[in-house]
Amino acid sequence: MKPAFTGLSTSGLLLSALLFVSCSANGKQFAYTGQLDVDPITISSQTTGLIESLPVREGDRVQKGETIGQINTDRLVAQRQQQVAQLAELDVKRGAAQAQITQAEAQLSLATQTLSKTEKVLAQGGATRQQRDELSTQVLVDQANLVALHSNFKLVAAQEDELRAGMDLTDIAIRDARVLSPLNGVVLNKYHFAGELAAVGTPLVELADLSVMTVEIYLPLARLSSIKAGEPVSITVPGDSKPRTGIIYWISSESEFTPKTILTQETRTTLVYGVKIRVSNSDGALKIGMPVDVRL
Repeated sequence: MKPAFTGLSTSGLLLSALLFVSCSANGKQFAYTGQLDVDPITISSQTTGLIESLPVREGDRVQKGETIGQINTDRLVAQRQQQVAQLAELDVKRGAAQAQITQAEAQLSLATQTLSKTEKVLAQGGATRQQRDELSTQVLVDQANLVALHSNFKLVAAQEDELRAGMDLTDIAIRDARVLSPLNGVVLNKYHFAGELAAVGTPLVELADLSVMTVEIYLPLARLSSIKAGEPVSITVPGDSKPRTGIIYWISSESEFTPKTILTQETRTTLVYGVKIRVSNSDGALKIGMPVDVRL
């Protein structure tokens, strides 16, 4: 609510009349008019695909955790099967890499032993320096080969970790293809139907918990200091003789006045602040848009 005026004009007088609906005899209690509302939640698709089913209708009651829709998962299931095949292929590569490492370790061990024996008999003239140098070079080559094989084994392991992470993401996408209700509530709006294509973020339905309603009223600056969050207030519904108790849960920290940067002694009286109140609707008698009087 943003009144567009700069002085206490006819619009200002009308606003005051709407805000100060009534006043008790002692001048300390005021009534403000507001409309009942709810805090809706829009349920959106978390995966891309054809909407396989979305059976809920506007006005239907749903329970928390209830399946209210399903996105087709054929592509995701096929992707999961492909990833399983790739994992099996990597398993074979890992086994082959391990076998190569084992063979290279044995070859290096043999070359090292042969070099050691050659160095011992070299002093006795049983071997030449060229033979010793060739064996020494072979040991270095075998060592380098073993390092390369270990690196290849680690690469296969890293590829497996990456693939398993991708499989986890696929599993999450398959799980998220089931559209679940996050609360006990009522379907307010239905935006799409079975057979339509949904992308990530596509709104499907709008839900709300109607067991708790909200009402927003606007208080003038002079009344702001007399209320605080958590304070109970009396709410009267037209046609209902028994008042209900609501709780103030939010008080605006910013005035709703245009322009906000220009104030005079006269226009200051037209500043208003939004105040939101929660009220129980366990009996379901309160409806969205119903006008109510809030007494402070």
